Amino acid sequence: MKQPKLLIDGKKIRMESPAGGKSLAETVREVIQHHLPEDRIVDEIRVDGELVCKNGEYQKNVDECQGESIEVVTIPLEEVLRESVRTLVSHLSQVARLFSEIGRALRKGMVDEVFGGEGVYKDRGGAYVQGIEAMVAAQVLVDQIRGASGTSDRQPGNLLLVEDETRFEELLKSMLLAQEAQDWILLADLVEYELVPVFEKGLASAEQYYQNAFAGAA
Repeated sequence: MKQPKLLIDGKKIRMESPAGGKSLAETVREVIQHHLPEDRIVDEIRVDGELVCKNGEYQKNVDECQGESIEVVTIPLEEVLRESVRTLVSHLSQVARLFSEIGRALRKGMVDEVFGGEGVYKDRGGAYVQGIEAMVAAQVLVDQIRGASGTSDRQPGNLLLVEDETRFEELLKSMLLAQEAQDWILLADLVEYELVPVFEKGLASAEQYYQNAFAGAA
Protein backbone atom coordinates (compact mmCIF):
# COMPACT_ATOMS: atom_id res chain seq x y z
CA MET A 1 0.00 0.00 0.00
CA LYS A 2 1.37 3.40 -1.05
CA GLN A 3 2.05 5.77 1.83
CA PRO A 4 -0.60 8.50 1.80
CA LYS A 5 0.30 12.17 1.91
CA LEU A 6 -0.07 13.29 5.53
CA LEU A 7 -0.95 16.82 6.58
CA ILE A 8 -1.74 18.67 9.78
CA ASP A 9 -3.42 22.02 9.17
CA GLY A 10 -2.18 22.00 5.59
CA LYS A 11 1.45 21.31 6.51
CA LYS A 12 2.95 18.11 5.20
CA ILE A 13 4.51 15.83 7.80
CA ARG A 14 6.84 12.90 7.47
CA MET A 15 6.30 9.69 9.40
CA GLU A 16 9.28 8.33 11.31
CA SER A 17 8.27 4.85 10.21
CA PRO A 18 6.72 4.11 6.81
CA ALA A 19 2.94 3.84 6.69
CA GLY A 20 2.97 1.12 4.06
CA GLY A 21 1.04 -1.95 5.19
CA LYS A 22 -0.84 0.00 7.86
CA SER A 23 -4.54 0.68 7.68
CA LEU A 24 -5.68 4.27 7.28
CA ALA A 25 -7.08 4.20 10.83
CA GLU A 26 -3.70 3.09 12.20
CA THR A 27 -1.96 5.81 10.22
CA VAL A 28 -4.36 8.46 11.54
CA ARG A 29 -3.80 7.32 15.14
CA GLU A 30 -0.03 7.45 14.66
CA VAL A 31 -0.19 10.93 13.15
CA ILE A 32 -2.28 12.21 16.07
CA GLN A 33 -0.17 10.48 18.70
CA HIS A 34 3.23 11.58 17.44
CA HIS A 35 2.71 14.76 15.46
CA LEU A 36 -0.22 16.65 17.00
CA PRO A 37 0.99 19.76 18.89
CA GLU A 38 0.23 19.55 22.62
CA ASP A 39 -1.62 22.87 22.61
CA ARG A 40 -4.07 21.83 19.87
CA ILE A 41 -6.92 19.34 19.53
CA VAL A 42 -8.35 17.51 16.51
CA ASP A 43 -11.34 19.23 14.94
CA GLU A 44 -11.61 17.37 11.64
CA ILE A 45 -10.09 14.43 9.82
CA ARG A 46 -10.33 14.37 6.02
CA VAL A 47 -9.36 11.67 3.55
CA ASP A 48 -8.80 13.05 0.04
CA GLY A 49 -10.69 16.14 1.16
CA GLU A 50 -13.74 14.15 2.29
CA LEU A 51 -14.81 14.73 5.89
CA VAL A 52 -14.66 11.48 7.87
CA CYS A 53 -14.53 12.83 11.43
CA LYS A 54 -15.80 16.02 13.07
CA ASN A 55 -15.51 16.90 16.78
CA GLY A 56 -14.52 13.33 17.62
CA GLU A 57 -17.53 11.81 15.84
CA TYR A 58 -16.71 9.63 12.85
CA GLN A 59 -18.98 10.06 9.84
CA LYS A 60 -17.71 6.85 8.29
CA ASN A 61 -15.23 4.03 8.85
CA VAL A 62 -11.79 5.36 7.95
CA ASP A 63 -10.58 1.95 6.78
CA GLU A 64 -13.38 1.86 4.21
CA CYS A 65 -11.90 4.96 2.58
CA GLN A 66 -9.52 4.63 -0.33
CA GLY A 67 -7.37 7.70 0.06
CA GLU A 68 -4.07 9.10 -1.11
CA SER A 69 -4.04 11.94 1.43
CA ILE A 70 -5.00 12.30 5.09
CA GLU A 71 -5.38 15.73 6.62
CA VAL A 72 -5.90 16.45 10.31
CA VAL A 73 -7.42 19.86 10.99
CA THR A 74 -6.89 21.20 14.50
CA ILE A 75 -8.07 24.04 16.71
CA PRO A 76 -6.39 25.54 19.80
CA LEU A 77 -6.99 23.49 22.94
CA GLU A 78 -7.47 26.71 24.91
CA GLU A 79 -10.35 27.70 22.63
CA VAL A 80 -12.08 24.37 23.22
CA LEU A 81 -11.50 24.58 26.95
CA ARG A 82 -12.87 28.12 27.18
CA GLU A 83 -16.01 27.23 25.24
CA SER A 84 -16.52 24.06 27.30
CA VAL A 85 -16.41 26.01 30.57
CA ARG A 86 -18.82 28.60 29.17
CA THR A 87 -21.18 25.79 28.20
CA LEU A 88 -20.87 24.25 31.65
CA VAL A 89 -21.72 27.54 33.37
CA SER A 90 -24.84 27.96 31.23
CA HIS A 91 -25.80 24.31 31.67
CA LEU A 92 -25.48 24.32 35.47
CA SER A 93 -27.55 27.48 35.67
CA GLN A 94 -30.29 25.78 33.67
CA VAL A 95 -30.11 22.59 35.78
CA ALA A 96 -30.45 24.52 39.04
CA ARG A 97 -33.38 26.47 37.63
CA LEU A 98 -35.08 23.30 36.32
CA PHE A 99 -34.87 21.49 39.66
CA SER A 100 -36.13 24.59 41.47
CA GLU A 101 -39.16 24.52 39.18
CA ILE A 102 -39.58 20.78 39.84
CA GLY A 103 -39.58 21.36 43.60
CA ARG A 104 -42.20 24.08 43.34
CA ALA A 105 -44.36 21.97 41.02
CA LEU A 106 -44.26 19.01 43.43
CA ARG A 107 -45.43 21.22 46.29
CA LYS A 108 -48.38 22.30 44.15
CA GLY A 109 -49.28 18.68 43.42
CA MET A 110 -48.36 18.96 39.73
CA VAL A 111 -47.02 15.40 39.66
CA ASP A 112 -48.00 14.65 36.05
CA GLU A 113 -46.14 17.71 34.85
CA VAL A 114 -43.02 16.66 36.74
CA PHE A 115 -42.96 13.02 35.67
CA GLY A 116 -44.46 13.28 32.18
CA GLY A 117 -47.87 13.46 30.61
CA GLU A 118 -48.28 17.20 30.93
CA GLY A 119 -46.21 20.35 30.60
CA VAL A 120 -43.46 21.44 28.24
CA TYR A 121 -41.37 18.28 28.83
CA LYS A 122 -44.16 15.75 28.22
CA ASP A 123 -42.60 14.48 24.98
CA ARG A 124 -39.21 14.06 26.62
CA GLY A 125 -40.11 11.94 29.65
CA GLY A 126 -41.17 14.80 31.89
CA ALA A 127 -39.22 17.51 33.68
CA TYR A 128 -37.76 15.09 36.24
CA VAL A 129 -36.26 12.81 33.59
CA GLN A 130 -34.86 15.85 31.80
CA GLY A 131 -33.32 16.99 35.08
CA ILE A 132 -31.63 13.64 35.70
CA GLU A 133 -30.28 13.56 32.13
CA ALA A 134 -29.01 17.11 32.59
CA MET A 135 -27.14 16.03 35.74
CA VAL A 136 -25.38 13.30 33.79
CA ALA A 137 -24.53 15.72 30.98
CA ALA A 138 -23.08 18.16 33.51
CA GLN A 139 -20.75 15.51 34.93
CA VAL A 140 -19.65 14.53 31.41
CA LEU A 141 -18.79 18.17 30.71
CA VAL A 142 -16.80 18.43 33.95
CA ASP A 143 -14.84 15.27 33.08
CA GLN A 144 -14.10 16.61 29.59
CA ILE A 145 -12.88 19.92 30.99
CA ARG A 146 -10.66 18.18 33.52
CA GLY A 147 -9.17 16.03 30.77
CA ALA A 148 -8.56 19.02 28.51
CA SER A 149 -7.11 21.19 31.27
CA GLY A 150 -4.71 18.40 32.19
CA THR A 151 -2.93 18.92 28.85
CA SER A 152 -3.33 22.68 28.78
CA ASP A 153 -1.10 25.41 30.15
CA ARG A 154 -4.18 26.74 31.94
CA GLN A 155 -4.69 24.79 35.16
CA PRO A 156 -6.48 27.26 37.44
CA GLY A 157 -7.39 24.79 40.16
CA ASN A 158 -9.90 22.07 40.74
CA LEU A 159 -13.27 22.12 39.04
CA LEU A 160 -15.76 20.23 41.20
CA LEU A 161 -19.38 19.52 40.43
CA VAL A 162 -19.92 17.51 43.62
CA GLU A 163 -17.74 18.06 46.70
CA ASP A 164 -18.90 14.97 48.62
CA GLU A 165 -19.68 12.17 46.19
CA THR A 166 -20.76 9.74 48.93
CA ARG A 167 -23.26 12.24 50.31
CA PHE A 168 -24.49 12.97 46.80
CA GLU A 169 -25.10 9.28 46.13
CA GLU A 170 -27.04 9.06 49.40
CA LEU A 171 -29.11 12.04 48.31
CA LEU A 172 -29.99 10.41 44.99
CA LYS A 173 -31.01 7.21 46.80
CA SER A 174 -33.20 9.24 49.18
CA MET A 175 -34.82 10.94 46.19
CA LEU A 176 -35.53 7.57 44.58
CA LEU A 177 -37.09 6.21 47.78
CA ALA A 178 -39.28 9.31 48.11
CA GLN A 179 -40.37 8.90 44.50
CA GLU A 180 -41.20 5.21 44.99
CA ALA A 181 -43.19 6.07 48.14
CA GLN A 182 -44.90 8.89 46.22
CA ASP A 183 -43.96 11.24 49.04
CA TRP A 184 -43.91 14.32 46.86
CA ILE A 185 -43.36 16.82 49.68
CA LEU A 186 -40.27 14.92 50.87
CA LEU A 187 -39.01 14.74 47.29
CA ALA A 188 -39.60 18.48 46.92
CA ASP A 189 -37.61 19.10 50.12
CA LEU A 190 -34.72 16.96 48.90
CA VAL A 191 -34.70 18.66 45.51
CA GLU A 192 -35.02 22.24 46.72
CA TYR A 193 -32.95 22.18 49.89
CA GLU A 194 -30.25 19.63 49.04
CA LEU A 195 -29.99 19.02 45.29
CA VAL A 196 -30.34 22.58 44.01
CA PRO A 197 -27.60 23.88 46.38
CA VAL A 198 -25.25 21.21 44.95
CA PHE A 199 -25.65 22.67 41.48
CA GLU A 200 -25.47 26.24 42.74
CA LYS A 201 -22.11 25.41 44.32
CA GLY A 202 -21.04 23.69 41.11
CA LEU A 203 -22.05 26.79 39.16
CA ALA A 204 -20.02 29.02 41.47
CA SER A 205 -17.05 26.65 41.05
CA ALA A 206 -17.35 26.76 37.26
CA GLU A 207 -17.61 30.56 37.23
CA GLN A 208 -14.54 30.88 39.45
CA TYR A 209 -12.67 28.40 37.26
CA TYR A 210 -13.47 30.48 34.20
CA GLN A 211 -12.36 33.70 35.87
CA ASN A 212 -9.09 32.15 37.05
CA ALA A 213 -8.31 30.63 33.66
CA PHE A 214 -9.58 33.14 31.16
CA ALA A 215 -10.13 36.54 32.79
CA GLY A 216 -8.72 39.08 30.36
CA ALA A 217 -8.04 36.41 27.72
CA ALA A 218 -11.44 36.39 26.03
